[in-house]
Formats: sequence, C-alpha cells, structure tokens
Amino acid sequence: MKKQTEQFSRKIVLAIFVCLFTTEGFAVEQKKNAIDLRKQLIQNPVSIPKLLQQGKIALQDIPNPHWQKDGCAACHTGRQPNKTNLRTSKGDQLCNSCHEKLSAHDYIHISDIKLPSKMNKNLPASFKKAIRKNGNRVGCTTCHDLPMTCKKNRQKEQGKNPLFFRSGPYDSRTGLCYHCHDASKYKRVNAHDQITNKGKVKKETCLICHRSHDDLFNREKANSQLKYNLKDNLSRLCWGCHRWKPHPGGSFSFFSGKGGTPDHLVKPSRQILSHMEDMQKKHKIRFPLEPGTGKVFCATCHNPHEKGVIKELELAKGADSKNRLRMQEICSNCHNK
Repeated sequence: MKKQTEQFSRKIVLAIFVCLFTTEGFAVEQKKNAIDLRKQLIQNPVSIPKLLQQGKIALQDIPNPHWQKDGCAACHTGRQPNKTNLRTSKGDQLCNSCHEKLSAHDYIHISDIKLPSKMNKNLPASFKKAIRKNGNRVGCTTCHDLPMTCKKNRQKEQGKNPLFFRSGPYDSRTGLCYHCHDASKYKRVNAHDQITNKGKVKKETCLICHRSHDDLFNREKANSQLKYNLKDNLSRLCWGCHRWKPHPGGSFSFFSGKGGTPDHLVKPSRQILSHMEDMQKKHKIRFPLEPGTGKVFCATCHNPHEKGVIKELELAKGADSKNRLRMQEICSNCHNK
C-alpha cells in the first residue's frame, strides 16, 4: 500500500511538472510568435492593409515603430537608414499603411495638396524643406518630424513631444497650425465660457463635452449617468485644447516611466478610495471619477464648469477658482502624506 501511494505521488508530481513545463513552453512560444510577427510587419509595412482585409492580422497586431530601436526598418531597407534606401518615395503612402486604419488623419488636415504661396512665405525653413522633399506638397512629414524618433540624441524629447511635431513641443496643438495659418483669423471656442452676461447657461457650449442636453440640468442624475462625446478616457476631452506636458500633481499616461511625473490617471486603490470618501465628507465636496472605469481623470481635480452651471454645491466647488481646482490643497484628499 505504501509503495502504491509513493508511486501515485510521483505520478502527481510528474504531471504537475509536465503541466507547468507545457504552460511555460506555450507562453514562450506565444511570445516568440508575437516577436516574429512584429518583425515581419515592420520589415514589410505595405503588406499591412491587405493582411487586415484578409483577417490574417488584427489592429492590435500593427506594431508601433516610432521611438523604437527596430523602427527604422519600417521606412528603410538595409542596416543603415539613409535618403537612398527609403521603402517608397511617397511618404504618405508608407504612413497610411498603418494609420489609415489606426487613426485616419483626413478629419484633422487634408494631405497631398500644394501649399498656397501666401502660407509658404513665412513658413520656417524646416517646414519648407519637408514640403520640398514631398514633391512640393503637404504631407505627413510636413507636421511630423519623423527622423527625430530615430536619433539617439533626441530620444529624451519623447516625453514632451510624443507625436514628434516639427519644431515642437507646443503650448497648445494649434501652435503647430499657425506656422501656415493666420492666428488672427481663427478664434478657439472656449469650452469654459458657459454663462451669458444675463446669467443663463449657454447650452450649445455644453455639447463640446456632452452628447446631448438630456439630463444635464437634472439634479437627480449622477455623474455616471451623464452622456459624454467620448465613451472612455474622458481626459482626452481636455487634451484637445490644453498643453501636453507634465504639471504639478499629475501627468499623462505616456509620460509614465519616461522621466515625467507619476501617472495619476489610474483607478485609485481601496486605501485611497477610502481616504477620498472621508475627505469628501469632511470638506463637503465631490471628486468625481471617470464613469465606467472608476479612474481619476482631469475633472476629478479640476472643475471644468463656470460658476453657476452646477447647482449641486458639493460638485460646484472650485468653479472659476485658480487653475479650476476643486480645492487648492488638492493632494491631501487622496494622499495621507
């Protein structure tokens, strides 16, 4: 009986070992396949649209070559990238191998057009050079300085200029636009100008962030029940206007681990949530979290509304305050130290 028990135990141990070995082997094999697929796609980016159409790859399989050591192969052949070994002379075509599906740019700016002479007159030299290289036509590289992502001495710029805007970073995204366009002829809509001189709410301004007027002025509706123009990552509603750089107390996700400040746009731990609840009761204030995800987003700390829009006192605090902070000593509402 003892011998049978020992044999049975050995079989169990062996089975567990085989299972662990097989699982680990499967994980290693999956990782190897992912690396191989990335290498194949980076070395042959023009094949991506067809592979997507055939269903052989998914959008998440498209590799990001920007700021990556192996990224040069996406645009160049050969070991040393230079002007003569570009995969194609048509830059936009190469970019659109990935971006046509990932993030179409037509709604941002039309491409493959000749720049009017009036715009070209005062254009900085680097922009003019980029246009000349593109056959005297506006293209992706007019605004995006792609080679900077390949140079070791410029890697540190990724944090402040992740989209490698030419001559960037800029205080606002429109700073890039005014190299060509006359700033005096454009007036940005102020999403925070929400009250008329007579004290009435400008409902059309609400639609910049909110999908409709329904429930906006219903005091019974909670933040999680309101409809926004974005389904997730509501901070993007703010990034369209506000500068992309770290600021005291927080940063954006793409700065995490790249020399920026800690990423605050995350779901708070149980300990922090408990502390937040205590502080909200103590100060009679609300620090809303992103609906659906429960993450901290810009409006957790900043009140985007003008004074008089929000009737609920706890949510209205901080309107029109310095930096629109819901309260100036904001950090202690999440952190004990």
